[in-house]
Amino acid sequence: MLSLSTGELELIHQKSMEVMHNSGLWFQSSRAREIFKSHAIRVEGETVFFTEDQIQNALKTVPKKFTLLARNSARNVGIGEDCFAFGPSGGSPFILDSDGTVRESTSKDYENSLKLTQMLDCIGFNRELVAAVGDIAADNILLYELFTSMKITDKPVDCSIAVGVDLLAILFGISKENMKDTSQGKAYAIATANPLSPLGISAHESDALIDICQYNVAVAISPMPMAGMTAPTTLPGLLITQNCEILGAIVLAQLVNPGCPVLYGCIGTVTNMKNACASIGAPEARIIEYASAQLARRYGVPTRGDAGLSDANCIDYQAGAEAAFHFVNAVRNGLHLMPGLGAMGGWNIGSLEKLVLDAEIAEFTKRLIRPLEFSEESLAVEVIKKVGPRGSYIAEPHTFTNFRKEFYNPVLFNRMPYDNWKTAGKVDSLEKARQKVAELLNNYQAPDLERSLEKDLEKYTEKHYV
Repeated sequence: MLSLSTGELELIHQKSMEVMHNSGLWFQSSRAREIFKSHAIRVEGETVFFTEDQIQNALKTVPKKFTLLARNSARNVGIGEDCFAFGPSGGSPFILDSDGTVRESTSKDYENSLKLTQMLDCIGFNRELVAAVGDIAADNILLYELFTSMKITDKPVDCSIAVGVDLLAILFGISKENMKDTSQGKAYAIATANPLSPLGISAHESDALIDICQYNVAVAISPMPMAGMTAPTTLPGLLITQNCEILGAIVLAQLVNPGCPVLYGCIGTVTNMKNACASIGAPEARIIEYASAQLARRYGVPTRGDAGLSDANCIDYQAGAEAAFHFVNAVRNGLHLMPGLGAMGGWNIGSLEKLVLDAEIAEFTKRLIRPLEFSEESLAVEVIKKVGPRGSYIAEPHTFTNFRKEFYNPVLFNRMPYDNWKTAGKVDSLEKARQKVAELLNNYQAPDLERSLEKDLEKYTEKHYV
């Protein structure tokens, strides 16, 4: 895939500045508009207009790297520069059962996905693979999910609601006032703010951003413009639209709390003109992702993308092919925060089996990009001279010392010859994934959480249920 030239990146930037200055962005929130007015940014009605200087001043305070905190400090995750992390997809209202049935997801499905998240080492942070829409009141879902993720895992959590900040303060034993300090380069959770393409941000999203970024919850600003529907059909036009939406939200976040961590969302895609749906597995989505990551680097802002996405509605060749290509593309693009594991059907379907299969691809991808080590041991000159022409390395001590750390050994993917595989029962990767899900759920053990702390979290959550 070709990189955008410096001139092309500058052209997108300058055209974005033109749009933001002349057309502006719609901010439905009166709170957001008042913040802009108080900083001498032009507001007319519900439209906010930006100058390039105002945008550049906001970008100066965005941290290039930060630490995403977990209640178990050993699980802290670095985000930005050369650090990246994988996570589950978010909020699918349906789940694909192991028998191929698609149904509405429930709290039990959500809790099972958290247990897998805790058990899979390659997953660095929490998100709600499936939403508990089947048995939790809609107004309580996000609070329920945050509290439950704090109990079931000790990895960084997702918090996209203002009331959740109080739970974070309880969990980390810190006052909300002290959470505002940006000097330590920390984020207490990750959140998502979704601008409304084209060129708008709803009151709900603006107010949530205002309420949480002041307490150092990192906000992934993630519009999803769809080329041909909510953005121009041409990809450069979509990039301009998306860029304006992200930069406008970044300005708001930095006015509220200069130095709070934000991420540049790289998740735009194209419209399937046959059914008006988003095509998340399309090659154009990967091109948009690639170009967006380059724009984010130009601005010095960490990136949020995805990994493992597929439009497939079952775990088949399409699901695996689209997921694998996406993993390699996302990591090579230098994306930092990569949810998406377990996603299918245009984000509408989550699958526990695909989650563990995607974890396998994640491990494969991490090995793929691991730099070669050039040492006396790895150059192996002495053993090469020892074995000489037409010899064998299979019984050499050097082989036994190094093969486990040098070779990636898959858990679910097959490498047996056909006859051996047939003798072993011809178990395919999907069946192995079913077995792996059952094994992980059976072996799950809740991470230690002080009982008094759990009671405080539970009491607060119950008090704030609607």
